[in-house]
Amino acid sequence: MKKINTLMGIFLMVNMLMLTKAQSPGGVTGTAAWYKGDAGLSSTAWTDQSANGYNLLRTSSPAGSYFINFNPVASFTGVTANRFTNTSTKTSWPVSTAGNTYYYVAKDNLGSNADRAVYGMGPNWFTGIHSGRDGAGPIATSNRADFATSSASVTSPDWNLTQPNVGLNLVRSGYTGTQFYTSAQGGPEVTGAIASQANVTTNTFSIGATPDNILFWNGDVAEVIVYPGKHTATDYNKVESYLALKYGISKSGNYIASNGTTNYWNAAANAGYLNNITGIGKDDGSILYQKQSMSGNSGQQILIGLTGMANTNASNSGTLTDQQFLVVGDNGLAKTPSAPISSIPGVNYRFGAVWKVQNTASVGTVRIMWPQGLNNLKLVQNSSDPTFAASNTVTDMSANTQTINAVVYNYADVSIADGQYFTFAAYVIAPGGVVSNLRVWIKADDNPNGNTTDNVAITTWPNKTLIGGNFVGGAASPNTVALQTTGPLYRNSSAMNINFNPVAQSTSSSGLGMQNAFTSTGDDYTMIALNKNPTVSGFRNMFHFHGGANLNATSGGNEWFGALANLPIAWPSAAGSASYTANIPAVTTFSATGTGTIAYQVNSVSKGSGSSLSKSGTDLLIGVDGDGGLDDGIDIIMPENIMYNSVLGSTDYNKVVSYLAIKYGVTLGTFVSPVNYTSTNGTTVWSTAASSYHTNVIGIARDDAEALHQRISKSQDAVGDIITISTNNDFTNANSSTNHTDIVNDQFYFITGNNGAATTYNAQNIMNRRWKVQSTGTAQNLYIKTSDIQATYLIYADDAAMTTNVVNIPLTSSATPGIQIPNGKFFTFAKFAYCTKDPNPAPATNFTKIGITVQAKQNGWPENIPNGAVALESKTKGFVITRSQSSLIADPREGMLIYDTVDNCVKLYNGTSWNCVVRSCN
Repeated sequence: MKKINTLMGIFLMVNMLMLTKAQSPGGVTGTAAWYKGDAGLSSTAWTDQSANGYNLLRTSSPAGSYFINFNPVASFTGVTANRFTNTSTKTSWPVSTAGNTYYYVAKDNLGSNADRAVYGMGPNWFTGIHSGRDGAGPIATSNRADFATSSASVTSPDWNLTQPNVGLNLVRSGYTGTQFYTSAQGGPEVTGAIASQANVTTNTFSIGATPDNILFWNGDVAEVIVYPGKHTATDYNKVESYLALKYGISKSGNYIASNGTTNYWNAAANAGYLNNITGIGKDDGSILYQKQSMSGNSGQQILIGLTGMANTNASNSGTLTDQQFLVVGDNGLAKTPSAPISSIPGVNYRFGAVWKVQNTASVGTVRIMWPQGLNNLKLVQNSSDPTFAASNTVTDMSANTQTINAVVYNYADVSIADGQYFTFAAYVIAPGGVVSNLRVWIKADDNPNGNTTDNVAITTWPNKTLIGGNFVGGAASPNTVALQTTGPLYRNSSAMNINFNPVAQSTSSSGLGMQNAFTSTGDDYTMIALNKNPTVSGFRNMFHFHGGANLNATSGGNEWFGALANLPIAWPSAAGSASYTANIPAVTTFSATGTGTIAYQVNSVSKGSGSSLSKSGTDLLIGVDGDGGLDDGIDIIMPENIMYNSVLGSTDYNKVVSYLAIKYGVTLGTFVSPVNYTSTNGTTVWSTAASSYHTNVIGIARDDAEALHQRISKSQDAVGDIITISTNNDFTNANSSTNHTDIVNDQFYFITGNNGAATTYNAQNIMNRRWKVQSTGTAQNLYIKTSDIQATYLIYADDAAMTTNVVNIPLTSSATPGIQIPNGKFFTFAKFAYCTKDPNPAPATNFTKIGITVQAKQNGWPENIPNGAVALESKTKGFVITRSQSSLIADPREGMLIYDTVDNCVKLYNGTSWNCVVRSCN
């Protein structure tokens, strides 16, 4: 029995040794201490997961729960009560001049400049070994916690929240035996000149402060691991791989499992996709079981995991087997729809970011998630082509939603093979369809703050771009430099609307602002507004770059953009040339490189330039001056404002201003120098080839990629026009009214302009003013009304002279019925008088000799019909004439009649042209 007990004891001891060896960070044995947030952490204690039992205690923890990559962590708020300490003798701790290796994952939540210690071992803050933040942000290790003299400091990455790592770092630190060293994210080690770490086994070890409670950490600490001896690259790569995958940190080099052989993220094979590395995996040797993951880097990142997604990693119900890993990294491009794509129905842009997959040991179905908010979101996979030109596998995400930690995500459950690429695609709406660098897009027809009532102040105006956000009350007042609590007035009435669209009207006390509207100061911009000035005197502010601490503070700069009397101006630059007429809307543009001159354009016509004016702040104010001056918005009307963080190229710029011009009934260019109008897909929908008709250019249009659905239109130019076009017989209600018939098809444009002639009539009673039509897309019936009460007909023809293939449309209450005027036609109005003739009372001299009838024969018929040639009689039969097209009649003769099957009318050839027979003199 004794022998059996002895053998059993040996067996258990060996198994304990094997277990201890197997379960250690990265499979690297010999830990002096191991503290991790997902094991042994409570509000007042942190249990050492090594065999040494160097447990830590503290008085209390901050309120709430804290996580990094869905794993629990210890949090600190810079107070004594939060720090963890062990004051016992630690005989297995590396001390004195011995080499050592400390690993930790920590996040700085404060970001301000100060010396702060993540951990410390020694008698006080200036003796022993400490690692943390050195003042302005470097990651430092030294004997002193103020890192004042020759510390081992890593400056990139650092602890600052403005960096891509947002203050989250995986740090390897310690002592070589002769000097201190620091490495972050698996990067190169930096050493310091200090050659002494005077600490002994009886010293205090602390996490969250120095041992003597002088310098505190303010942030989170996920894991701290202590080893005696200076680790080799083989060992530290395994430990750091474990930490990087677990906490969503992108490290340098390969990711190696605890077995030392499984390379589950090969840096060379995945070159070009080494950004924002994240993934899932199970490694029993490290006690690693990461079931869902998101990169901890700045900006929106993908969330990927097993299909049992939950608020925490531990709650995910999915399963993996040991040594299964699925890791992804991206190409570092924009995680927004920014690359046009036409091969996938229902979307128009894909993300610039492309992810590459390394799937180890055949991980099966995973869930890929992206925050809800993009239209018709799709996951696009490709086995070999990161440009997604063809052979894509597309999975809809828009129908699937799940809420994780209060964020609603769209998702797709898919299998992604090793070496595969994937991205996202969506249907993106932007002015002119121009998505790249779009930062601000606010428009009154989106009913700001949910309002549809006229003359109510706007307090929240949603930004419709991909960056989101809102313009809110709280911009600096122009006169009192005090908090402004409201914005401009929402106006939606026939008296105030511009081309039947609602507007926003500033007042002397209104203003709105948005923080971080731009990414940085001093760089390029293009700002475009549809504006109308009730008078052309004084200053009217449209935009102001704001550099104050908050929207209620006075801005550090005084640059603003708007109007000075009838001139565009970017203050304090010189004003442009005369541009504005009172109460006439215009498309105003300010654009400049970061240091270049400011170009002014109004209605796509150059209006001079101002001197260099770069952004002094990243916030943007609308209709108010934030520097404390008097140049406020007053009563300026601006229904739509658009800003790009770049100088738009000519093609993109033309798309954007075309959108605004069509929507608000403004003519771009001049009669002498006309401008093309372009749709979002690049089609010229109004060509300068129609330069003789470039007056009062208006249109009915639907272009889904820019949310354009203009169903009624009338020129808003200074010299107005006499026509209104609508999708039905409603010529008064707002464009948004449900009374209007919708345009059925996307990319339908019906654009027209006139020749500028008078609305008088010539000898043939045809109006001298002529309009030309450019129609694009699938046509539908439109209605045209004239304010000229003399007109009785709208006529259109192949030529402006109204001589070829003329069609006459009678007017009712000065409006046509629903008609389709084909592309390239010309139209005008006529005031035809009906042909009448008094009856001839004289006795008939001729009688009808020929009669065709299906009735019973009557006595004396057809001879009793005077002055006839042929008499036809029937109660049940119709008279049918030749059905053809006038263009197909090879030898027309005067007086010839046909029914034209194209123009759907009876036509008479008058000797020179075919004309529909109407109630007029034919």
